[in-house]
Parts: sequence; structure tokens; C-alpha cells
Amino acid sequence: MKYSVIIVAAGKGTRTGLTYNKVFYKINNEPIICKTLRLFLTDEDCERIVISIAPTEQKDFESLITSPKVVYTFGGATRQESAYLGLAKVESDYVMIHDGVRPFVKKEQIEQLKYALQQDDAALLMVPLIDTIKEVTDGYAIHTPKRENYFAAQTPQAFKTSLIRYCHEEARKHPEIIASDDAMLCEVFSDARIKVIEGSYDNIKITTKKDIQQFEDSKE
Repeated sequence: MKYSVIIVAAGKGTRTGLTYNKVFYKINNEPIICKTLRLFLTDEDCERIVISIAPTEQKDFESLITSPKVVYTFGGATRQESAYLGLAKVESDYVMIHDGVRPFVKKEQIEQLKYALQQDDAALLMVPLIDTIKEVTDGYAIHTPKRENYFAAQTPQAFKTSLIRYCHEEARKHPEIIASDDAMLCEVFSDARIKVIEGSYDNIKITTKKDIQQFEDSKE
């Protein structure tokens, strides 16, 4: 099954305490973005890698990544807009959308997502919540939902291109709806069944100083 992938990589390093885009942070002398891309660069089914970047960083990316599979698009003001703009460069019937700072996804998870798209319109990686969660109002815990009904979403998330493109177009007509991930757009603007694929707790998103510390610990 041939597909394209959009890598959202236009963020900054503010919450990590870095003075530069965290996708360029190195582990074992390898930038995070290079590790994130490796599975897709070596996957023969992946036809195109669309990287959503800040205009000022294009030369930085091009100095690291030379594959003919890779094309660039400039990111928008939000992650949602960056993904939408990336879709304009997707020609495949299927697409995955992935965080540039989530470098630990496994090959078998990519394969499971590809397989799921042969039966369903969309699929995403999820892991069960470990901690008890509480609903809070005005600083007080008021309700404890059943933990077994709740999962944490990860990326990549995989879609039929026509579906996710339609949902993004609909979302632009409703600016009051801010999606925390692309699968949410399918939940809101379609009746598509979204297949859940078991993710991994190792598939972390590098967002905070604590995440950087986990990276540092993994070097040892």
C-alpha cells in the first residue's frame, strides 16, 4: 500500500528550554528529525515525505535531509493549519500525519497502520492511560471516569487522503473548533470508523524539559 507522510516540524523549543527548534536537538550526534524520518525514508511503500517547516529553517533542513522523497511546505500558525497545508502536497491515496519530535515509533506500528487502512478509513496509535484521571471544575475534583475507557493518542495517525482532506476543509469553515489532533477532525466532521492500533509508551513526544532529560538518560 503506497502512502505519503506529513511530518509536522515547524515548532519552537520554548517549553524544552532550547533556543532553537527541538527537531534539531541531537541524541548520539543525530538530530531528532533524522531519527523520526528514518522509518519513512527506508519504507518502500512511502512515496513522499512532506515536512512542514518554518520558512527561516529551510536551509537547515536541506543541509540534513537530501532524499528525493522529501518535499517541504511552510507551516501555519497552528499545528492544525500546518497539517492542512501539508495535505496540498500529498498525491497518494493514503496519508499519515506524524509529529517531527516523536522519533521512537516502531516499524511494526507503521505496518499495522498500513494494514488497518485496507479495512478502515482511518487509524491511530493509542496507549491505555496508566494514572487515574479526574474531571476538575473551579479547582475541585468532581468526577472520576472509568480509566479503562480512556486512551492517550499518539502519532502517526493514518487516513484515506480524501477523508482527512475533506475534514480539514470543513474545519476551516468552523474556526471555533480547534482540534488537538487530526483524528479529532474525523470524529467531528465525518462518521468514519477510526481503528485503534496499540501504541508504545516509548513513543513519546519531545515537548518539555523532562522529555529532554529522558533523551539524555537514554544516552547512558
